[in-house]
Amino acid sequence: MKCNIVKDLLPLYCDNLTSEDSNEEIEKHLSECADCKAVYESMNKKEENIEVPEKDVKPLKKVKKRTKLKIIATVLGTAVVLFGVFMFVFWGVVPINSEKLHYTVEVKEVKTYMAKSDELDENGEYIMEYRTEFSDDFYPIPEGVKVKTEKWIDFEFTGDCSCTNERTDSKYVPFVNDKGVNDFILHEHLWIYPVVKLPFDDRGKYPNQYLWGTNDVKEGSTLTIHYRDKTETIDLYKLYQDTVKNQK
Repeated sequence: MKCNIVKDLLPLYCDNLTSEDSNEEIEKHLSECADCKAVYESMNKKEENIEVPEKDVKPLKKVKKRTKLKIIATVLGTAVVLFGVFMFVFWGVVPINSEKLHYTVEVKEVKTYMAKSDELDENGEYIMEYRTEFSDDFYPIPEGVKVKTEKWIDFEFTGDCSCTNERTDSKYVPFVNDKGVNDFILHEHLWIYPVVKLPFDDRGKYPNQYLWGTNDVKEGSTLTIHYRDKTETIDLYKLYQDTVKNQK
């Protein structure tokens, strides 16, 4: 077999694509021809590992690192944006505008007292129980208890939106009343947010309404409503008195 024919068949021979008869002829020729054997050995030699100079690798590593950081930053940025949208739409970030929030007020005087319950605390003392005239166990009134009349005020807020979320912050300022008894004055802060109602959120029939009230209005008690466009501080004691007058 001629050298040029063998050299043409060597690629097929290296890939085991030649017939057995051709293999015998090629192997016989390779054993006799040093030139063709050298060509075969160079073609059959395994590919050596190619070493890339360190100076060429470093830029590639930097590009890979920058790409990875960009992907991480994009993912985190998207997560932050989606979280912000969720909080704004479904939880509430900006309070409702004053023109879109309405409220009604109801006041009443309620008799209350503190009495010992049947339960004991960890020190073996009877737990004091707060009872109102609306409680089933208000009567008979136990001997020795002091019945007092509290001024109750209740607000019903309604927002011009499909649903609302609320946040409150209560501050109690201690003082000594005219009878020398330690007491406190309530300063309540209220934020109401317009939101979109979630499908699984069961807020009842009126998810855009919110009820708030306090059971012991004293002179100096306040409710501060934080709107989007302004802040309104309501003197609860004065509002109580004015509402009582209007009800007469």
